[in-house]
Amino acid sequence: DGVVDRVPASNVDIAPTILALHGLDPSQPDGRVLREALVDGPDYEKIPLETRSFATFAHDGDYRAAIQVTLVAHQRYVDKSWRF
Repeated sequence: DGVVDRVPASNVDIAPTILALHGLDPSQPDGRVLREALVDGPDYEKIPLETRSFATFAHDGDYRAAIQVTLVAHQRYVDKSWRF
């Protein structure tokens, strides 16, 4: 009730999570098992996350952009991107 899980997730995580719920091998190149969302799963606040930001720009300075990505296990999630 009223829990907000701030660990990134996406549609690609649905298949491995369903496979794990059915006791099947969830190993596949894309997605991860959303263990923090399952009963008896780890506390979502203790899931190791790594957030990185990357920026690029044109040499004449007319275009600059950045992207923020969070890594959870082997899965990369795009948090946001922006031009500045």
